[in-house]
Amino acid sequence: MAPNNLQYDQVEKFLHVKIPEELEDEILAAYAKYSMDHDMTTNDLTSYFEDLQLPSKWYKMTPAKELVVEGTQIIDLDRLLQCTYHLLIFMDNEETIDQLWGLVVNASGRNVNFPNVDLKKHVLSIKDLQKANNSAGLEQAHGIVEMMSCATGGQRVYMTYMDFAYILGKLGILRF
Repeated sequence: MAPNNLQYDQVEKFLHVKIPEELEDEILAAYAKYSMDHDMTTNDLTSYFEDLQLPSKWYKMTPAKELVVEGTQIIDLDRLLQCTYHLLIFMDNEETIDQLWGLVVNASGRNVNFPNVDLKKHVLSIKDLQKANNSAGLEQAHGIVEMMSCATGGQRVYMTYMDFAYILGKLGILRF
């Protein structure tokens, strides 16, 4: 499971994961299909992921704006490579992510307040994370804000399932 002492190289290892060569070749072949005649754009993403036979429940959780060259609709190859491999890691670790996300959702009380929402579709606010923190009996809540900031790059005041999966990857909890 989780390492005893989190070290920065573990975070770096996940953020800049080395994609196995045969998998990278398959990803690049799918990318080439959409970038031969023109730049690949966000309009091509669904077809790209379908060509790789990734389930839509996974790639639909990834905002297209995280994969583009800033200010355009053109896909950034490096971001796409990392995102695609991370999605494969998340798929391989789905049970672990679901189990831990479920604990946080339950501790926040969202499962009671929103019983008909699918586990992966829950969105946790700072207040929800504070409730989870209190439910766990932790005294200080400053770590909650730091976790939210880490998960969202300081861009949002809520956390999604995918944000949580990235945190687990950075912590070295996921197999890859």
